[in-house]
Amino acid sequence: MTSEQAAQLIDDTLDLVHQRLQALDAVQKRREHRALAEEFREWRQPSGGHIDLMLCPGFGNG
Repeated sequence: MTSEQAAQLIDDTLDLVHQRLQALDAVQKRREHRALAEEFREWRQPSGGHIDLMLCPGFGNG
């Protein structure tokens, strides 16, 4: 996976997380909302303004 593909995957995931958070708000599922927000906290508000990506051994580019 290229860095551009990884960045797109992160963007797409954050879009889905945002949609899910809104859906949970709509039905007042506060506990679930908090849990999901905490799970993706570092992705949504990365320290230092960026997300560090780590390469996984054995995975090729593409």
